[in-house]
Amino acid sequence: MRDENYVPEDLENGERAVSCPICGTTIINNPAQLLFDIDRIDTDFRIRTFQDDLLDEWLIQCPNCYFVSHDFSSPPVNLPEVTAYVEGGTYLEQFSDNNPTTLDLFRAYLGILAVDQARSYLVADCYMRMSWLFDDEGDEKMAAFHRKMAVESFERALLEKDMSNNDISMTYYLISDMHRRNKDFEKARNNLYNLDTSITMMRKLFDFQWKLISEKISGIVHLPREEEPDETLS
Repeated sequence: MRDENYVPEDLENGERAVSCPICGTTIINNPAQLLFDIDRIDTDFRIRTFQDDLLDEWLIQCPNCYFVSHDFSSPPVNLPEVTAYVEGGTYLEQFSDNNPTTLDLFRAYLGILAVDQARSYLVADCYMRMSWLFDDEGDEKMAAFHRKMAVESFERALLEKDMSNNDISMTYYLISDMHRRNKDFEKARNNLYNLDTSITMMRKLFDFQWKLISEKISGIVHLPREEEPDETLS
C-alpha cells in the first residue's frame, strides 16, 4: 500500500518521489533499500562503505523551502509548528547559500526535531551522527560534546514507552560505547551491565565492548565480522 504522500511520478530505479510536507514540492526520497558494499562497521554501528560516505546522503533537503528530513514520506507529527519554524527567518538564515554542508543539514534537522518534539531516540541518533562528522574532521572536543548530548538523549529514550528488550539493550550498548569513546570507562562498564546477554548478539557485543573498556581503548574500533549486528534499533 502506498502512503498518501506519494505523488504520481513515484518509482524510478528504486527511488521514491514524495511531496515535501511543508511546501508540496516533489522530492526524490531515500530509497527503501540502499544498495552499497560494506567495508566495515564501527562499534557504534556507523557503516563504512567502499563507495561514498553514507552520512552525506542520509539527509535530504527540499530545494524550495529548505526543510530537512531523513524520510520525506513521514511528515512531522507537529506539522503546523514545524511549518511555521521552517518558514521563519531564523531557520532560513542557517543557509547562506544553496550548497549547505552535511553538518549544516544535521544542525537544521536537529532544530526541526526539537520543534517537532520528536522521540528522544531520534534526537540521540542525530547527535551521534554529528559526532561522527567531528570525528572525521579530527575535532575531538566537539565529537566528545556531541557524544555527551547523544548519551543524555538516549537516557531519556529509556524512559519512553514501547521499547522492546532488544531496543533497550541496544540503547544501553550505545550509551556504553559513547562513554568509552569519551574515556569515561566506569560509566561505560556500568551501562554495559544492562545488556540482555541472553540475546546472542548482545552477548557478543558485551564481550567485545568489555574487552575494549578493560583495555581502556577509547578510539574508533571496527566490529569483527562475526559480531556485526543483524539489526539496529527499530
